[in-house]
Amino acid sequence: MSYWTAGICALALEANPSLTWRDMQYLVVLTSRPAPLEAEPGWIVNGVRRKVSHKFGYGLMDAGALVTLAEKWTTVPPQHICKSQELTEDKQIPPAYGTTLNFYMDVDACSGTLNEVRFLEHVQCKISLRFFPRGNLRVLLTSPMGTTSTLLFERPRDIVNSNFDDWPFLSVHFWGEKAEGRWHLQIVNAGNRHVNQPGVLKKWQLIFYGTSVNPVRLRPTNGARSTPWKSPLNTFTFPTQSQPVTQVTDNFFDADNIFKGLNNFPNVYSFAASDPEAAVSSLDGKKVRDNENNIDADEETKENCDDQCDDQGCFGRGPTKCIACKNKRMDKTCVSTCPPRSYSDSQGICQPCHEACETCTGPDQKSCLSCSPGHVRVIDLDICLQQCPEGYYENFADKTCIPCQPNCAGCQDHPDHCTSCDHHLLLYQNRCLASCPTNTYETDDYGCAGCHESCETCTGSNSSQCISCLSGHFWHEGRCVKECPAHHYADTHQRECIECPPGCSECNKTTCISCLDDWKVNSKGRCVSQNSERCDVDQYFDSGLCKPCHSTCDSCDGPTEKACISCASPLILQGTRCVGKCEKGFFNERGSQLCEPCLHTCARCMGKTNCTECKTGLQLQSGECRTTCSPGYYSDKGLCMRCYMSCRTCSGPGQDQCVGCPSGWQLLSGECRPDCPEGYYKTEYGCQKCHYSCRNCAGCNMQEGKRKINVEALLLSAQPVSTLQIINPFNFITGLAIIACLCIIILFITIFIILQRNSIQAQQRGYSRVSIKKPKVTCNYNVVAVSDGDSSDSDSSEGHNLITPKPQRTAC
Repeated sequence: MSYWTAGICALALEANPSLTWRDMQYLVVLTSRPAPLEAEPGWIVNGVRRKVSHKFGYGLMDAGALVTLAEKWTTVPPQHICKSQELTEDKQIPPAYGTTLNFYMDVDACSGTLNEVRFLEHVQCKISLRFFPRGNLRVLLTSPMGTTSTLLFERPRDIVNSNFDDWPFLSVHFWGEKAEGRWHLQIVNAGNRHVNQPGVLKKWQLIFYGTSVNPVRLRPTNGARSTPWKSPLNTFTFPTQSQPVTQVTDNFFDADNIFKGLNNFPNVYSFAASDPEAAVSSLDGKKVRDNENNIDADEETKENCDDQCDDQGCFGRGPTKCIACKNKRMDKTCVSTCPPRSYSDSQGICQPCHEACETCTGPDQKSCLSCSPGHVRVIDLDICLQQCPEGYYENFADKTCIPCQPNCAGCQDHPDHCTSCDHHLLLYQNRCLASCPTNTYETDDYGCAGCHESCETCTGSNSSQCISCLSGHFWHEGRCVKECPAHHYADTHQRECIECPPGCSECNKTTCISCLDDWKVNSKGRCVSQNSERCDVDQYFDSGLCKPCHSTCDSCDGPTEKACISCASPLILQGTRCVGKCEKGFFNERGSQLCEPCLHTCARCMGKTNCTECKTGLQLQSGECRTTCSPGYYSDKGLCMRCYMSCRTCSGPGQDQCVGCPSGWQLLSGECRPDCPEGYYKTEYGCQKCHYSCRNCAGCNMQEGKRKINVEALLLSAQPVSTLQIINPFNFITGLAIIACLCIIILFITIFIILQRNSIQAQQRGYSRVSIKKPKVTCNYNVVAVSDGDSSDSDSSEGHNLITPKPQRTAC
């Protein structure tokens, strides 16, 4: 928000301090002017004939018009939230450029329910889809009145490989339109980046925010106060005199009369107001003398007054003629108790509860004792809402919102029945995990799916995507087979098929068992050509002649560098080539002249069981490449690092990054604790928060018992009670101690003032007669007696001395 915008809003609030944030939204929408910006492209006219732009909104803010309208503005009615059904589509988004996917939803805007929305404020579209790159997508939503709003533009730099999971897209372009009808969602592949595979739209849902009644009402020009909005849930109303409804006109910006109506959409909003409540209240808020009655004509009396009048008397018969009320006051009438859906304030005046409250002790949502129909109670926050917030699930039996267990972003039916997870966690069988368990793999939408039945670990669901195999199976080219193919042997320890050396038809880990045709096993256990004995070691036999091997080969079966059978030191044999150093994916055992292949999961290794680098997508832990890190470790750029010591599983190194805890420990805000801290209580799902007013609590049952307040008892408590009834022993003793301390302080102050006063009076009277005895010393001083006359004025001059020394003194 700019300084100019903040200043305009401040002026509006100064003109009308009762404005809410929703009121400010209405004022901005109704008074903004598109005319100065109409030359810019992108303007559309929505269903209520109001111009709107993705770039400029509803136009430039008009400070004068906004403040003037604010002076007449009446607070809008309560906001309703209507959720549509959640449509599960599971339809592919084609990868071809320019393709469009169309979806439709018919909604009734919760008609006939407490959440009905007839006048829209804003619309939220929650979408779950997978597409890469997601920056290619453009998403559009069209209302039943024909307004199309672009919820998402294509973004060339957005190449993040992440999904939109219940992602809320919001639009205010439908302001004032009706919600009921057919809504049209379009998903367009409009970007220029290449798409390798199709995406998928999983599900979408619409959430409408608005009102069930006309939201725009203005005060009449005579300055009378408008009728306060009343919740339709209340069974009682405050008496007022209704004014006729004024229809909206088209000349909102008429220079002669700027506020004759609102522009651009006739018959969508209308104005209504009422006369002021004519009453005079005393300072205590309880006197209810009516201005409409001739007060001077009535005489005060204490006879024949209504039972609800106090000892001061009345001006006539009936509870409306009381000078002051004995119990409570509702509007101009004295009553014994406040009616339902209201509460008594500090002055004994009945005030309406918040619309979310059925019974209450104050004006806000946190003062509810019970919730209105269509509302649910969030038990740990002790607040009533129309729907459970994120991280809670609704218990339909008692209409409460119960917090999900830690790590669950959403849950259903039970705290541990997760439907979505916190960031970086994976959803599997309604649990949120740091990594997928054995026999599963991580999907693109942060879930875990099962591997093929032959795989122990995998990267996908196909039989060709195995990483490791179950017992009795061996890995070969991505598959797990029961028997290795020809020219391979089965490594039972690593559960993989390893290719035999050249010329071998059957082998084991160390030697060739049988050779191909025209080959034989030599003394070193290797297969060599049958005619190799006719030629020297560094020659091979071909067409009846011995021909030299390649210079890198010690022995060979052909002329090229890829036909070596053995190598001369210091070269080592890698497959059929002699190399100075084993290449990536191979290792050389000490003392051997042979490069052996690493395990199929390793990109580099120093031994068969000592990987130093893993293939893409695998994690390196203690020389082993795994699909997921072991419990107690987390993945950091392909390396498995140890979790914090109190975590059983984790998503990072921090103390507050635990995902699972050791047995008996409790998870709270990412930390594993031996017990729940103050303000929380222990459950089988972890630490749950106590009621907000509790410092500590024994358990959920105690909380629920605390919340199940006897409403009848509360209403009875609204009756006048004696002071002793509302004082508990602790408060009584504390009060006595405070009073005693104050009394002691006052006593000390009184004594100090009396002593100070006596001292001042003594100084004003002068010295009294004194007699000085002869000192019992041998010093030579002359003692002079003081006369009566001198004693009275001894203070008046400086020349009077009671003791005068001799001119010549002798030291004592």
